[in-house]
Amino acid sequence: MGHIKIIVDHDKIDYSGPLNVTELFKIIENFIFHMGFDKRQDKDFEQNTANGKFIEWQISPWKWITDYARYIIKVRVLGYDILKTDALVHNKKTKIDNGRIIIVIDGFVEYDLQSKWEQNPLLHFLRAIYDNFIYKAYTERFEQRLVHDINHLHDEIEKFFNLCRHYSVISKQGP
Repeated sequence: MGHIKIIVDHDKIDYSGPLNVTELFKIIENFIFHMGFDKRQDKDFEQNTANGKFIEWQISPWKWITDYARYIIKVRVLGYDILKTDALVHNKKTKIDNGRIIIVIDGFVEYDLQSKWEQNPLLHFLRAIYDNFIYKAYTERFEQRLVHDINHLHDEIEKFFNLCRHYSVISKQGP
């Protein structure tokens, strides 16, 4: 286990209204696939409650940058009171989900993947000097690329939610 540096801390998206949860998951997974990340599923949890469904879905995709560093993005989706509703989508009556979705995105860069610099305190000190002074131009570029990728994912999710805002709900079904 190498040195993990937090780059993006709790980028949060909060949405309430009609949406298609499976389409949301597909959008996130397609984005991750097209950006070249390998997917790791951490949680996939669904529970029926008195007010509707509670959904917790978490993935931690990662991508090798060099032999020394890799990106890790943690995407956590929480769905509260998800109910099936009838809605007009492009003038067609369909069943979609309705509820509150909270998405939290974190971004990390992990350095020294083989833990070669963690064997004794002197090497640990030299790694800190190496990362902060010698290799600084590269590490800053890695961090900027990760922030760019996470902002791009955030924009894709916001576009999906803006599209869903135009659905007109006809009737709600109980839990």
